[in-house]
Amino acid sequence: MKTNYIKFRIFLRRLTFGEKTVIFLFTLFFAVVLIKAIYDVKTTKIIKEKPGFVFKKVNIIYKEINRPTDIVPINCSAVIPVVYTKVISLDSLPVALKKRKFIDMVLPSILIVNFELKQYREFVKYVKKKLENNQELLPQEEELISKLLEKYKSDSLNELLTKLNINPVSIVLAQAAIESGWGSSRFFVQANNLFGVWTFNKKHASKIKAKKANVYLKAYPNILESVKDYYNSINLSWAYRKFRLVRLQTNDPFLLTNHLEKYSILRQQYVQRLKSIIRANNLEKYDNCRLSPEYIN
Repeated sequence: MKTNYIKFRIFLRRLTFGEKTVIFLFTLFFAVVLIKAIYDVKTTKIIKEKPGFVFKKVNIIYKEINRPTDIVPINCSAVIPVVYTKVISLDSLPVALKKRKFIDMVLPSILIVNFELKQYREFVKYVKKKLENNQELLPQEEELISKLLEKYKSDSLNELLTKLNINPVSIVLAQAAIESGWGSSRFFVQANNLFGVWTFNKKHASKIKAKKANVYLKAYPNILESVKDYYNSINLSWAYRKFRLVRLQTNDPFLLTNHLEKYSILRQQYVQRLKSIIRANNLEKYDNCRLSPEYIN
């Protein structure tokens, strides 16, 4: 080895400056070509492994409410995704202002959940199309679709698409208004609980306990989580199976509310009340509201 090294040094000494320059440039060129080839291989691999479906993310702003003026007014065409972590009762406000502030407070969270559900729904359609075309799913696609099938207790992609869906904003607002008294109920103020949900799990319980049962009012860290839990109920419970099937055919809130009678022990009286609130407060106009694109990437 040492002899070869000595011979190599002698060889270098005998080279002219021009020859050394040529060798140096050739070595440099070879190194550049090699590095580029390695980069191209890695890039190609990344491209091949990258999912064809890309999820977008909402940049959520979390905020506390200490006074009504802390509630950010909404612009329906570009709603800022503000999620409130601490709320106050709106009961002291004049009725018209109370309702407006309540909608300003709740609407962003509804739109965020709807935005996320729409993406997952499009992803399921994307996977369904790939399978129909005999295309192989990527590992990450298989993993996600398995999680969704398990979460929504579905045996097929068609069943998953029936459950993984959104409600018109007007319906969600009307139900939240009823259950929280337009943002004035103790349930809402103390537990961010928009829909009067109860739980047996003390881990998620508030200090409010039912009088004659070992059940507690469910507490949420923010309004967004309350809306998500509402959707879990609507999209999974046997009580809303007919509602989900009709939802595939129409987004008319007045047709859909006919199938929410099991949401309340008042049954048809509850349905009529929902319709009255939607009409009286023109809540349908919020069905076309959109999140501001500035907060989506």
